[in-house]
Amino acid sequence: MIDLQDVPRRSPNSAFRVYDGQATIVLPDRAEVKVLNEVGSLVWERMDGARSVAEIIDAIVAEYDIAPEDARRDVLSFIETLRESGMVT
Repeated sequence: MIDLQDVPRRSPNSAFRVYDGQATIVLPDRAEVKVLNEVGSLVWERMDGARSVAEIIDAIVAEYDIAPEDARRDVLSFIETLRESGMVT
């Protein structure tokens, strides 16, 4: 379970670039490439090991027209998916 005070960090085994608002993530250990949409890319960029989950949610609410509770639900779910795929520690 992810806590709002957790400070997620991108996996050190990943490389990424952002083009036109979309992050392309390469996971060489898994021979996978993932492309994130604009919102996912914003979350990905902020998972730098310095920001808490709550701060990332606040950034999404500030950037997009979304209710805080919807942003919270979506960001928590997205981060959990990234953890399950080994993209976030």
